[in-house]
Amino acid sequence: MAKNRLFKKLFITNILIILITMIILSGFFYLMFQNYYFAEKEKIMIEEGQQLNMIISGFTVGDVDVDKLNQELSVVDRLINATIWIVSRDGLIYSQSSHLEKNWVGITLSKDEIENILKGHTIIKRGYFGGRFSQPVLTVGLPLKISGSIKGAIFMHAPILEMNKTLMNIFFIMIISMVIAIFIGGILISFASKKISEPLKEMSSAALKMAKGDFSTKIQVAGDDEITDLAISFNKMSRELEQMEDVRKEFVANVSHELRSPLTTIQGYIDGIIDGTIPQDSLIKYLKIVQEETRRMSRLISGLLDITKMESGKFPLYITDFDINELIRITIIKMESRINEKRVHVKVDFDYDKNIVQGDKDKIEQVLTNLFDNAIKFSEVNGYIHVYTERKGSKLYITIHNMGEIIPEEDIEHIWDKLYKVDKSRSGNTGAGLGLYIVKNIINKHDEEIWAESKENEGTTITFTMKLKND
Repeated sequence: MAKNRLFKKLFITNILIILITMIILSGFFYLMFQNYYFAEKEKIMIEEGQQLNMIISGFTVGDVDVDKLNQELSVVDRLINATIWIVSRDGLIYSQSSHLEKNWVGITLSKDEIENILKGHTIIKRGYFGGRFSQPVLTVGLPLKISGSIKGAIFMHAPILEMNKTLMNIFFIMIISMVIAIFIGGILISFASKKISEPLKEMSSAALKMAKGDFSTKIQVAGDDEITDLAISFNKMSRELEQMEDVRKEFVANVSHELRSPLTTIQGYIDGIIDGTIPQDSLIKYLKIVQEETRRMSRLISGLLDITKMESGKFPLYITDFDINELIRITIIKMESRINEKRVHVKVDFDYDKNIVQGDKDKIEQVLTNLFDNAIKFSEVNGYIHVYTERKGSKLYITIHNMGEIIPEEDIEHIWDKLYKVDKSRSGNTGAGLGLYIVKNIINKHDEEIWAESKENEGTTITFTMKLKND
């Protein structure tokens, strides 16, 4: 039941909105129609009263006889559903239509009741007309004019209850219309609410599965609205999380392999030394191998720590001005033993004696160390490495080129990925696949660029940019 909470909320809320709106509109239209109906009734009564005035005027000059007068009174009585009084100037009711059973002929009205009419005004009142009627009536009084002078008054009393019955019939029709509107609206709202809630229920169910590691569930996408956009974004997030999970698993597997490999080597040689399998005269040789493996493990762990800092945002830069030419020389000197071991010829060309750049000197040294390490590693014995710089506007381009193993075209864009290896079967030669990922992140943190090119018979070139200090 809890899974339908959103649907119920949407359905009930929209039904309440429709119901409240219909009630307000019904009340408004009822009052508006009531005022219109009474205004039209008053208008008709005044028009009939004026017509009756003409008939009475004809009676006084002999053009209309008594039967004709009573007939006209009866017709008007039924037409407007009202009791008609003919009143003299002194307030005496001397004629009445037959609408009511009670006979008011001979009764004298008070001066206040006919005073305004005798002055030529038309009066309109609602009520019991001085308590003379048991039910409220709409009273219209107008002057009785004969030969241009006011000789009395004409009163017409229409029962309000009868008029309210007509209004109630109209109001009943409005209620029926409101019920039908709510019923039809309920069907449409149910459909719309389900269209909104169903994808959200699917997303909620999929999110629970994703929390348990199942990223296979996808939301069905249909339509062109915000819910559809949300479903598309959810599916995209699901795919990306699935890819991240695959990367995480591969990362853990690769790191485990990279740590297991030197540990296995170290354990094997130490066991051999302890149990005497390795002869005494070869101890130094194998201890050096153990030393190199421990250093490889140390570099891997340092790389993992750097990655953790980068991805957590705790990898600050300390920007200073320094001579990158000097930093390149120092880095090459530090790697002299490896260069000599592989008998690699290194050529350095600087376009200027000094190239003062802005950046984090220690981080850029790490970049140069990683790039030189790769250049030496993948160079041929008696190979060739060329380092050169070139100024272009406010940027300095640093390029490291080596002749050796070529990076396949399909791998060139992925060498910056974490734990990516061009030759995954040769873990020992390619390293843990963290160096270039760290290099890329350091350069990006400097808001600079780095890219690689590798072609047959031309070797591999890696270039990155640095901001020159303003002179």
